[in-house]
Amino acid sequence: MCAVFFADTPTGGRPMIAFVERAFADAASARRSFLLVLVTITALRAWFAAALPFTSDEAYFHLWGQNPDWGFYDHPPMIGWWLAALDAVSHHRFVLRLPALVAPPLVAAVGWRLLRRHGEALAWSGATLLLLVPLNARNVAITTDIPLMLFGALTVALYLRARASGRMADFLLAGLALGGALLSKYFAGLLAIAIFLDMIRRPDRRSLTGLALIVAGSLPGAAIQVAWNAQHCWPNVMFNLVNRHGDAGLSWRTPPLYLLTVAYVLTPAIAWRLLTGRSDGVAAHVARRERASLRWLALVPLAMFAALSLVKTIGLHWLATFVLPAVLWFVLSSGARARAGALAAAGLIAAAHWVVIGALALVPTEAFRSLSNYQGVVMTVHADELARALAPWRGRYAIASDGYSPAATIGYALGEHVLVFGPGTSHARHDDILTDFRALDGRDILIVRRRDVSVAEYEPYFDRVTLRDISIRGAVFHLVEGHGFRYPVYRDRVLDSVRQRYYALPRWLPSGACYFCDRYFPGRACRAPAGAER
Repeated sequence: MCAVFFADTPTGGRPMIAFVERAFADAASARRSFLLVLVTITALRAWFAAALPFTSDEAYFHLWGQNPDWGFYDHPPMIGWWLAALDAVSHHRFVLRLPALVAPPLVAAVGWRLLRRHGEALAWSGATLLLLVPLNARNVAITTDIPLMLFGALTVALYLRARASGRMADFLLAGLALGGALLSKYFAGLLAIAIFLDMIRRPDRRSLTGLALIVAGSLPGAAIQVAWNAQHCWPNVMFNLVNRHGDAGLSWRTPPLYLLTVAYVLTPAIAWRLLTGRSDGVAAHVARRERASLRWLALVPLAMFAALSLVKTIGLHWLATFVLPAVLWFVLSSGARARAGALAAAGLIAAAHWVVIGALALVPTEAFRSLSNYQGVVMTVHADELARALAPWRGRYAIASDGYSPAATIGYALGEHVLVFGPGTSHARHDDILTDFRALDGRDILIVRRRDVSVAEYEPYFDRVTLRDISIRGAVFHLVEGHGFRYPVYRDRVLDSVRQRYYALPRWLPSGACYFCDRYFPGRACRAPAGAER
């Protein structure tokens, strides 16, 4: 098994690796193998896209698409813009997931184009490997990572072309692509740092001019975000740098977990070679500068994540954008045997994912009743049944939940906005932009909860409170019927606490318009008290 994953020893005794090596031995067979993998993997992922339930994050981003803006609470706006366009076509999850479905083939096409000048067989091998690495092989969720993957791949391709050609127009185009990445997710900043460090390693007049043009090209995307944040309480800054890191702290568990994450996302063979820098491929002698840039673009972000892993768990999807340069470097730095081993290992991992996902999709939901989060499973998988159960309250009550995840999930199933009632968490704050509790004063509100609740918890905020339960597939959901919402009490007890917890802007952020304080507390600033900087 280790030989399959690391693939650095002779092929004797490993028929699978020998078979894969023959399948990519020449341009014609490598092209056929790529097309076979492309058709197979696209068909499977299309089934997943149509059959698998919408996740809460996807429902949350779909909510952005229904309310398009220049920015959103926790991330830049690109995914909201894409989903606004797709939502105009259809609300069906398959349509909304189309960008996620086509992203891996497009990234593979970029990889093929970059590798083609080093040989057709090599290019088809690299493109196939890009299709098979775990995140590309299994993911169909439409999230902020999808536009970042595509704009990141375009940035890498244009940057390498600019480095090779020296044309100023190519550097500017690379900057424009980087601007698109920055409008997709802030992890694009790690790619920007990697490009900067790569260009100043051996600076000359041409490289410094090219760097200036990359910066100029990316400035419009960055400017949009700065301008929107400055007029909206700096929410992206607060979420990504302040509010979401309450659990951060030195841990001996998170760095080893991060190493396993890198090995999984890149596959062990690619991760090991990238770390050691070993090069024995035919192309290694003719692509030295290109390989150096690719390794730099992959290693710098991964090293920064490694430093962050000392205090925080690194998500699998955080690494998605940096798979392309890592895979391209591996392909240019390894021989046919090592590439075959990596393809075999990636194929085995992908097949295992497909079998597990397919099996889980066929298992009845009730088989998971012993899980502590069974209510969450039912809410995600059978949100349509929950929506039907809530029909008697629709129109008469404003529908709410106590967190962003259930609110987004129920809202997608109902086809209407479901507000977040209560303090929520750092991840529930986009609803602060969408919901004006002043307009709900005196209204009846139905709050859907997964966990048990007491009347006393909600009595201060309503004239009268009634509790009910509904059961769906054995999962009990708790309903709070709040009659006559008392906005002044809610403002003083809940919203003011939210203001102090999530809108305490550090002194180093300039003052500006703030939807939250301007709406509810015009006489009190959204500003951290002196000496209370976090």
